[in-house]
Amino acid sequence: MTTIFRGFHGNCALLVILLIIFLQNASTLHRTLRHYEVLRSEDCRHKIVKRGIKQSSHPYNVIKEVEFKTLGKNFRLILHPHREVLHSKFKAYNVDGDGNETVVHLDHDSFFTGRVFGELESSVRAHIDDGLMTMSIHLPDETYHIEPSWRHLPRSAEKTMVAYRVSDVKLNWNKHGNGPPGGQMPCGYIKEGLELEIDDMADSNMDGHLHHENDITKSRRKRQADQYEYTPTKTRCPLLLVADYRFFQEMGGGNTKTTINYLISLIDRVHKIYNDTVWQDRTDQEGFKGMGFVIKKIVVHSEPTRLRGGEAHYNMIREKWDVRNLLESISKMATPCI
Repeated sequence: MTTIFRGFHGNCALLVILLIIFLQNASTLHRTLRHYEVLRSEDCRHKIVKRGIKQSSHPYNVIKEVEFKTLGKNFRLILHPHREVLHSKFKAYNVDGDGNETVVHLDHDSFFTGRVFGELESSVRAHIDDGLMTMSIHLPDETYHIEPSWRHLPRSAEKTMVAYRVSDVKLNWNKHGNGPPGGQMPCGYIKEGLELEIDDMADSNMDGHLHHENDITKSRRKRQADQYEYTPTKTRCPLLLVADYRFFQEMGGGNTKTTINYLISLIDRVHKIYNDTVWQDRTDQEGFKGMGFVIKKIVVHSEPTRLRGGEAHYNMIREKWDVRNLLESISKMATPCI
């Protein structure tokens, strides 16, 4: 199963891939969560509490209220439509086995943002389609996710959803207890501020060195600080999202619009994480925030790509891919980076 993310900057696309939600198929659900609950759509109450007299793109022209109970908590959500994660020239396409593209039109007003009633420090990102919700609810002490059950529970009843807490996620390095196996931290772990401690230790041992070496060290630190004290002018990384046929079948339920809506919901969650993050190189700097993503184009393969003699394509029928070969196949995409 392959989903490709491409942006102006390769590292933007890579970081999005790393943050993709972990629930990829039903066989891993019980191994991934300590606890989850099934929520029925008929147990959720939806009502419009405000509707403008005239049709308008203003985000507060329509306000929707959703109430339900799950995981021992009563949720009352105040939501309004939003299109923050979609580029002004956003397009979505369905691609058949011969590479023919067909434009797909979406209901942009099915995507919502908002808050939990009575919770000042809360936020909600949601997609609601015919009573089924794909939703992320952030509270100060916990984050809750809700997704359609069919994506994870093959024998689930229609119009049901899976609800779980982030704290119930079983991390790969946390299988044998509350910490990493053998006390080892996951790959890429570093202690924040460690480079500052090393520099301070170096300074304390420099009494026997020449004075000009201290000046060089201070000058280097000043250059490093000045290098990151700026206000970014481009705060959005445009993305091209491509879903292969297997992703279309398994995560999109064989429906192009469902696949597209799912991808938009994923990027919407990732965008919020980035947008709310304060980026700073050192603790004594102000840093900056407001960085995020917009989706400019989505391509969904509704059929495996039909090939001619000996060709390879990331969307071909193939049970397993060697990582190198898959990356090489992806790199040959005819669609340029947007």
